[in-house]
This record gives sequence, C-alpha cells and structure tokens, in this order.
Amino acid sequence: MPSRLTVDVVGCGEIAQIMHLPHLLERSDVCTVRAICERDPKVLKGVADRFGIAGTFTDHREMLRTAPADVLVVLSSGDHAGIVNDALDAGMDVFVEKPLCYSAEDAHAIARKAKAAGRTVMVGYSRLFDTAFDALREQVRREPGPVYVRAEASLPMDYHYRAHLDVVRPDGWTPPAAAPEWGGSWEYLREEVLFNLAIHEVYCLRVLTGVRRPEFTMVTDVLNRRGVEAVWQENGNLHVSMGVLTLDTIAGGYVEEFRAVTGSATHVLEYPSIYLKNVPATLTTSRLDGGTLVENSAPGSYVSPFKAELDHFFDVLLDGQDCLSPAADAAHDVETLNRILAAAKDRWESRGRQ
Repeated sequence: MPSRLTVDVVGCGEIAQIMHLPHLLERSDVCTVRAICERDPKVLKGVADRFGIAGTFTDHREMLRTAPADVLVVLSSGDHAGIVNDALDAGMDVFVEKPLCYSAEDAHAIARKAKAAGRTVMVGYSRLFDTAFDALREQVRREPGPVYVRAEASLPMDYHYRAHLDVVRPDGWTPPAAAPEWGGSWEYLREEVLFNLAIHEVYCLRVLTGVRRPEFTMVTDVLNRRGVEAVWQENGNLHVSMGVLTLDTIAGGYVEEFRAVTGSATHVLEYPSIYLKNVPATLTTSRLDGGTLVENSAPGSYVSPFKAELDHFFDVLLDGQDCLSPAADAAHDVETLNRILAAAKDRWESRGRQ
C-alpha cells in the first residue's frame, strides 16, 4: 500500500460538498483527489472548479476504466451495490456512504467479495465516530443489566438547517417553498425512513447492545408510513426500542437521542443536526451519589464525525487498524432494516389495510 493514496469520488451533491470533499482535501498528507463523477454537468463543473479537481466524469464506469485510483469514495444517494462491486472489480478499496445497499443478499455478497479480494469496504456510519458515542457505549457495556435503551429521532425537513451553506446546484433548482407530501407509501418508508434515516439508529443500537440480529416483539409504521417503531428484547436483561418519525415542517425542531437506563444511572446522548458544523453531541448522565442526585453533561469532540470517519478509513488502509464499520457489519444492518419493513407490512395487512 503506497503512503499517499489516490482517490476517485462518485457523487457531488450536498453532503459531498459540505462534508466529504473538504475533509478529503484537508488530508492532502495521505491522499490526492484524482477525479470526481457526477451526472449533472453543471454541478460537476462547479464542484471541480471550486475544489480544484482536474478529472471529471459523468459515468463512474468510464472513470474506473481510466487508470482507477487506489480508493473510491461513494457519496451518491440510494443503493450502492453496483458501484461498490465495480470498484472491487477494479481492485480498489471503498468508502461508501450509508446505506451500503438495499438488499441483504447483495450486502453479504459484497462483504464476502471484499474479504476474498483483501480489500476494505467501509460504510459511512458517522454517529460511531463521535467521542460522546464512545462514552455512552462504554457506560452501557460496563452495566451487567438490566438495561433499557431507547433511540428516538424526530426529523423535520432539513433544508432549513443547511440553507446558509454555499452549495453548487443543478440548473433550475429552487429552494423548497413548502414541505413535500410525506408518508403514505411503502417506498417512502423503505427508502427515506428506514434506509436513509433509521439506519443511524439501527447501527448505533447494534454497537451499543452487541445484538446483530434482533428478535422483534413489535414493529409498526407510524402515522401512515411517516415513521417506524420497533421493539426487541434479549436474554430478559435488555429491552430496546426505536422510534423514527419524519415531520412535514420545521415544527418541533430536530431531535435525535439515545437514552440508556441502567440500575445505577440514566445516560442521554443528544445529537444536533449534521449540518450544524462544530456543534458537538452531548452526553448527560444522572445518578445518585451519596444520596444526592447528580447530573453531569459533557460535549463530544468538536471534530466533525465526517472528518473522524475519513481519518479512520485512512488509518485502516495505511496503518492496518481494524475497520469500525466494515461491509460485514453493514450487511447485518441491511438485513435488520428489511426485516423491520417486512414486519411493518405484515402488521398493516393483518389489520386489513390496503
């Protein structure tokens, strides 16, 4: 493995411009961004000019055919199975934004393929790379039980959290004047609620509890498929619940938290919107100390989790560190999300809905 890596990037949308590309360029000590790929020609040119990137492509397959880089960073939306497989076939290591893909079969196949090729496929699970999450995980793992863990997310239309950021837009783009008509379809529940949003809660709960394949006691959609609720238990000592709700307006603000209640303390980890740069997550712990209720709050790192996860990716490739979010783990999350979807559909149909 060379000491300085070449990097190709697929997808130049908002999250790439706001987070990943700036952080990649900050790591000029270990990598050079060789080329970018984006289907929209205006965005492609604007991003290349803004970040000083020479190579530009509108088709990732053409980019991979022209002397592929050491690493492919996949930042496009949706199912990434095809792009990741193409990168592995080209002999590249891969960093891919969540979700890895939509199919559990595809996800497990990618994990096997990466292992057989001796390549790293790391999934962008940014919540894991916040020091406040590390602190919560250590608290939960030290507790023998019983433990109650609750993940709660109420997520409004997030444009208002990023409207102040300068982003290259496609021709004809206009700011949203009103929230879209959300909910009402299984496609929306699958792609937006589960694989775009609830995936964060699923992988965090897996890491916090160590349960890779939860056995659900209850799963239901929420408010006509605007959200999802799921509950599972383990060994009589662990109770886990998750609620994710999308909101049509800004009302209620952004809420994303993990609450762990043990026999000795209550821990609450609160995440801000990812678009509020330099606003850290906060972990608050309440417990009795000598008969007095004591509460302590501590912020996580002010380093962006998006930077921290890319730093970790390069440490994996260059220093041989174990990957904290490999494709093999992501495959379990893809399977869990599909099982939640199937259970929600079964419950809906058993109640005679259409």
